[in-house]
Amino acid sequence: TPSERSFTASPQSKGVTISSPVEPLPRGKGAKEDLIGTEMTDFDALESMERDLNGQQQQQQQPEEVRSMKTSASNTLKKTATIQDKQSLKIDEILRQSGGFARYQIFLVICLGLGGALYASVQNLSMTFVESSAPWRCTTDKCANMTASLIGEVHWDLVTLCKAVKKSMERGDWEWVDGNHTAISDYNTACGTTTILTNVLYFCPGVMIGGIMFGMMGWTTGRKTPFLSALLTSMVASVISAASREYILFILLRILLGASIAGYELLYFCWIVELVSKKWRPLAVGIQGVFWALGLLLVLYINMKWDYWRYKMVYVGIVSLVFIFVYAAVPESPYWLLAKGQDDVATMVLKRIAILNNRTFPENPISIPSIKTRERVVAFLQPRYKRVGLFFGLNWFLVGMVYYHIFLTLDLYTGGGTDDVEKLKDTNYVVAVGVELPASLLAAALLTSLFGRKIAFIINLAIFAVCMAISNINYGVVEGWDVRRCAVLIGGKLTISAAKIILALWTAEVAPTTIRTLFFGLCLGSSATGVITSSALIFFAASPLICSIIMMVLAVLCIAGSTQVFDTSKWDLPDNLFDVYRNININNADAVYSDLQSEIQTATVL
Repeated sequence: TPSERSFTASPQSKGVTISSPVEPLPRGKGAKEDLIGTEMTDFDALESMERDLNGQQQQQQQPEEVRSMKTSASNTLKKTATIQDKQSLKIDEILRQSGGFARYQIFLVICLGLGGALYASVQNLSMTFVESSAPWRCTTDKCANMTASLIGEVHWDLVTLCKAVKKSMERGDWEWVDGNHTAISDYNTACGTTTILTNVLYFCPGVMIGGIMFGMMGWTTGRKTPFLSALLTSMVASVISAASREYILFILLRILLGASIAGYELLYFCWIVELVSKKWRPLAVGIQGVFWALGLLLVLYINMKWDYWRYKMVYVGIVSLVFIFVYAAVPESPYWLLAKGQDDVATMVLKRIAILNNRTFPENPISIPSIKTRERVVAFLQPRYKRVGLFFGLNWFLVGMVYYHIFLTLDLYTGGGTDDVEKLKDTNYVVAVGVELPASLLAAALLTSLFGRKIAFIINLAIFAVCMAISNINYGVVEGWDVRRCAVLIGGKLTISAAKIILALWTAEVAPTTIRTLFFGLCLGSSATGVITSSALIFFAASPLICSIIMMVLAVLCIAGSTQVFDTSKWDLPDNLFDVYRNININNADAVYSDLQSEIQTATVL
């Protein structure tokens, strides 16, 4: 109104003249002239000053509690902005700052060592007493003439018996010794189409199936739930197979058991790699090798405690119940949680690790992986990724073939010593298990920490090839120990065990979180193929010279292939295939990233 304020356009100016009878506003700091009665080009400045004055009056009228709450909220926003300004950290760096390999990681390694490595070794080597050779002897002159032995003389060589059976020797011409203490003698499947070879053939396809099935479950449902499923499945399969009276049921249960063994073996290994920082992973997996050796000693104890194979299978199945505590004790993998978008749960897991290690959890935000498209293992067959899938498959084939060939032929390394086959096998078994300790901690963990995955693996394979070469020398070292026995049971077994541990670590590190468990499962399938090949060599009575030549050739091929594969010692665990390519081709990473984004957009449109 005219009594309060009037606004008139000045003909001499393009602006607006403001006139008012009220007292003029105070002169602002640095202002050139009073606001009242002066020419203004914008109403916003005046209105802003009025709002500030009103705000100051309202703030003075607010209670003390309200002003305190606003101040606290303002400080929280500033702190949040400060944290966001900090550089985001990957999980590996958070694990390092949270203790690296402190008491909580040690606890996790022990839990997974008991429930994973120890139990896996017991189940894997159960074939040594389930499908091992059964003692037999001739009861007629016909059998004695065909097998070149005396009536009543005990034999452990089933190949000789099978060759005689093919010459139309009847079942009454020979008999089992000491009852039916193995599956072969219990089901009477020594010769014909059902032999030790076919028994292994039933078990190994289960490993292949389980590697794929549980490998896919490791991505869709995490590490914990499939691990528990595999553990319970192995328990049920072991107990029911011990009670089975039909050979067909026994075969189906062996397939199921093989699948479950592959499941918790691949899951526990990927699990432990994802809970330890990269500096301490070699030691963590080396300790797993120690627990694997303890499991092998438990197999020997089971063999000595019970004679009947059915009792042994029941005991092995019941033992698995003890290790269910791993499901409750070990948290879910933070890598998988982040990849699945469960950021809050992953943060809780990492904070728990820091608290239990008595360390301060870093305030930096966690680096969230970007996974926009479905990824497939076949990418590792592409030139972009150096075709590492083929090389890793070949390495696992060699490791599986050699490792189990040694255990399945323990009675062949006599060294010119005792004729007591049972005592000889037990002695060789203890020696083969004993070298697992230095193989795990020295040849695997120490060498890997010093020289990296690639160099340590190549060194062990090179020594193994030398051991296989000198194993053909017929020369006695000490009484009962010739060159072959020493080279295979000590040198060969030590180096191939170390190579197996290094290869498992290498495999888990090279594959991204999206396909880590599936890639590991496929590698276990390749190892199972090696076991089948080893059993075939035994069944067809391949000479030690032929076996050593095959192993040497494969070792040389694996060494040559490993030189083409990148080392992962300094890698953070990759979240997706682009992380892998960025690690192996850092110079072209930006260009490849643009290509991958284009592929992702194209796939999204399709």
